[in-house]
Parts: sequence; C-alpha cells; structure tokens
Amino acid sequence: MNLQDLVKRISGSEIADWGPILRPTFRHRFVTRTNAKGEETGLAADQHKLHLTYKKDIRITLGYGMVETANYHVPAPNPYAAENARTHLLDCYWEGRLAFRDIIVNVGRNRCLLPLPPEWTEDGMEIPVTRYGLVRLIHEIAGPPTDFDEHFTAIGMQRINRRWP
Repeated sequence: MNLQDLVKRISGSEIADWGPILRPTFRHRFVTRTNAKGEETGLAADQHKLHLTYKKDIRITLGYGMVETANYHVPAPNPYAAENARTHLLDCYWEGRLAFRDIIVNVGRNRCLLPLPPEWTEDGMEIPVTRYGLVRLIHEIAGPPTDFDEHFTAIGMQRINRRWP
C-alpha cells in the first residue's frame, strides 16, 4: 500500500469503522521545559489524547490531539482571527510505524477542527478532497458537536480534486 492509498482509505472511512485503543501506546514525544527566563528546567512527556484502530484493517491506526502550537493565530481578516486557536497533530500509522502526519487547527474556542491551509487568504483556500475527508473524520470523532461543513465554508475553504498528499 502506498501513502496515497493509506490516506485515501482513512479519509473515506466512517466513524463506525474506528475503535479506541484503551491501553498505553508508548507513542510519546519528549519536549524541553523552560522557565520564564528561557532556561531549560527538564523534560515533559506528551502524547496524543486519542488513539484509534481501523476495524477493517488493524494495521492502520491513528493518533490525534498532541498540541503542536498552543497559541496559534489565525490571520485577519478571517472569521476566527480574534479568537483562541491551537494546532494539533494527526498521525497516521501503518503497522505501528508513523506513515503520515498532518496538522489540524482547532479554531474559534473549540468550535471546529479544520485543515491548516498552506496559506491563509481572503480569496478562498483550496483543500484537496482527501484532506477534507481526513479532517472531517477527525472532527466527527474527536471534535466539538458542530457542523464541520458550515465552518469549513465560512472560513473560505473549498474542496478541490487534486492529488494529496
């Protein structure tokens, strides 16, 4: 299976196709802790808040929720520019190995999970259909109980048929 097939299979799946992993996965990230002066004070272990297994092929697993940027700023004049946002990592694993990583932005004080566009524009941001499906799946499983498509459209994103990743 190549990378495009893996991501396409995940993107085209349904919520019912996924089951939680309720035991340790040992997929930690270690980050340096610093104090207000910028001095290193130690290490902190971080991990995804959600781990899932694809029921139709247990070689495929997902990890979501590890914070990438805690205080992300959506540029003006986008609708969520004045509100709190943060970015999270979405990791796609094949047979336990990291095969693909994407960044998802949680906007509007946890109103919606959206794909992080390559560039924020006013003219409309083109998001490949496969990426749209991937982020929509995560929004439905782990995001707030809001309408993904409503927020996707409101911020100026549109789906396009382009090969991704």
